[in-house]
Formats: sequence, structure tokens, C-alpha cells
Amino acid sequence: MQKRMRELLDSYVDDVKARAPIKSEAVERAFRRVERHRLLERFLNYDHENWEYDEVWIDPTEPGTEHLKTIYSDSALVTRVSGGLPSSSTSQPTLVAQMLELLELAPGQRVLEIGAGTGYNAALMQEIVGDAGHVTTIDIQEDVVAQTRRLLRAAGYGRIEVIARDGALGEPENGPYDRIIATVGCPDISPTWVDQLAEGGFMLVPLQHGAEGFNPVVRMWKEGERVLGRFVGFSGFMSIQGELAAEQMLSFAEQKQATARGRAEERPLPRPVDSWRDMGRHERWLKLLALELFLGIADGRVCWAPAGGCGLAEQGRGACLIGKDMEKVEVYGDPLLYDELVEECMRWERLGCPGLEDWGLEFYMRDAGRRPEQGQNTWLIPRKFTIELARLQKANGDSSC
Repeated sequence: MQKRMRELLDSYVDDVKARAPIKSEAVERAFRRVERHRLLERFLNYDHENWEYDEVWIDPTEPGTEHLKTIYSDSALVTRVSGGLPSSSTSQPTLVAQMLELLELAPGQRVLEIGAGTGYNAALMQEIVGDAGHVTTIDIQEDVVAQTRRLLRAAGYGRIEVIARDGALGEPENGPYDRIIATVGCPDISPTWVDQLAEGGFMLVPLQHGAEGFNPVVRMWKEGERVLGRFVGFSGFMSIQGELAAEQMLSFAEQKQATARGRAEERPLPRPVDSWRDMGRHERWLKLLALELFLGIADGRVCWAPAGGCGLAEQGRGACLIGKDMEKVEVYGDPLLYDELVEECMRWERLGCPGLEDWGLEFYMRDAGRRPEQGQNTWLIPRKFTIELARLQKANGDSSC
């Protein structure tokens, strides 16, 4: 059994490495040491299209062969559902690896994680920071905390502190933190996180832009009284609960309703999307994500789930999406949404088709005296506790479409 598990774990890590996100020895070593199945007692075969699921119970000490194939695949596994939607999970391994690399952990660091999940990410972080470091993970769901604490202890990670609390409150007793990471989609950042961040440290937050589920990953740090940031990746985490939760401009349920207005009308791709046909699939996908990011900043009606693709959606009007195949536009409901999507694509093109690296961010606390001023090529995004200023840093035409 031990030899078989070693082979399975090594094959799993090799597969994640082949997909590119694991780059450092520290992250690879952690992935080879932490057994994902030890932190699972059940997962759900979840049908995201129809929001239906079947429970699968496992023994963390002796999981079946078929269960192990699922656990050691590059798949997110839903572990709890609330109101028909996932409320807890163990994230897709490639996304976990990507965010761990972005976190740049080192031995001896103190880390705060918002969203405990199964404890898998916390165990990986503990492996990297070592005995001289400390990992605190917080989850608002008490049953999640009880199970995660128990399974982490049984797997040999009892040093990790698992706390049942609203993540927005952080944990001041274990701070200040060299790193703060959120593993849930956040409509805003908590001012408490900023207060608990150590000098020279940074936060990694999947910060929602536009409709629910579109959560570009933002690296944030302090410079004096300023909180600055930049986009470093993309994610699709479920939404945070508690104080940071916000009324959604367009929820998962509303996005699904927007694409359920009969058969879609097919329309041609707008510029510059129609010029991507000869690009490789991965390059086209990165371009589409860059367009999504612009829509999330400049328009706010960006939609990417559950139908796939990217475009605009609005409650009561329907949706207009560039399809997953990137060969056509699918219009559900109001045909004028197509004209609006075309205009936004043209505006993005005029700005040089900016991508992740072309944006600079600053966050202004609403209860502080400083207020942002909107200038050329800047957008203000009001949030519950902050106002985000997104500034296009490159001159028009500097980026390639």
C-alpha cells in the first residue's frame, strides 16, 4: 500500500508539474509530502450545469482505488453544498500550485489563510514554512473547522491552527503575518487584513470584478499609508461568507438564468477577437482572459459562468457570450447586448488590448481621509470597505492585440 501510494503521489505531482504551475523546489517538495486523500472523508460528484450532486464517502486511511484516481486528478472536489451551491471544497491542484508559487513562502514565515477548506493548502504551506513558521487558517463554517482540524491532526499537521470565525476578522494574536492568502472569492478586502499584514509582507486575494465567480488574483502590499496591488492570475473560487459578502451584481444563479432564454442566436466575432483564429488554444485563452479582465473593470457586467466563454450579462436582459470555442458569439435575450459587447471590444482594442501586467491598482479605505481621483485611463470600483482605483499603466497601443 505504501509503495502504491508513493507511486500514485509521484505520478500526481509529475502531472501537475507538466501543466506548468510548479516551478520551485519548495512547492514541489510540499506536494510530494502532503497526501491529499488524508484530508478527505467525503466529496461530491457535482454537476455544475444542473446543480445536482451525489455524495461519495471515503476512508482517509484506506481509500478505494477508484476514489484515489479522482482525488489525485487535477480536479477541484466539492465537499459541502449550501442552498444548492458549493460552500466548501479542495481546490484544483494546478490552481493551488499556482497560488503557492505566487505566495513566495519561505521557512519561518507566519501565514494567515482565509478559507480552510479541507486543510490541504494549509498543510502544503506548513511544509514550506517549516517548524519555525506558523500557519493559521480560518473558516466561518464550524463543521468544516471541526473536520479539518481533526483530519490535519491525524495526518501529522496538528501545529496548524484552525479557527472557526468570520475570515474578515483575521486573527490578531498570531500576527503580524508575512503572508495573507484568501482561498475564496472576495467582493472586497478586509481592513483588518491590512492591519495584520507585516511590514514587507503581502496579501494574495481572489478579488471579484463584475459578476460572481470572476475573481482575478491580486497581490497587495502596503507602502506607508497606501495599499497598492497588481493582477497576477485568474481564479474561479466560490464566494466568501460573512462580513465581506456582498449583494451580487450578477450571481451564479442569475448568470445561469441569463443563458436560459431559449436557443442562442449566433453572431460573428467582433474585433479584435476575430483576429485570434490562427493563434494556439492557450494563447487565445489568455487573450480572452485579458478581455474579461477589462470588462470586469470598465463595464462590470462580465459573465463567464456557467455557460463558459466570456461576454456581458445583465439581469432581465440576458447574455451575450463569446463561446468556449471562440468561433462565434452566442446571444441570449436582448440582441442589443451584442452591439454593447462589440463596442466594449473596440474600446479595449483602442487601449491596446491591455492584459494582467498592464494594470496598477490602489485601494482607498472608505473610513480614511484619502480619496481617489479618476483620471485618464483610470476606473473607480466602489466596494464595501474600499474604493479600488484601476489605472492602465501603458499608453494606448503599447500592448499587442
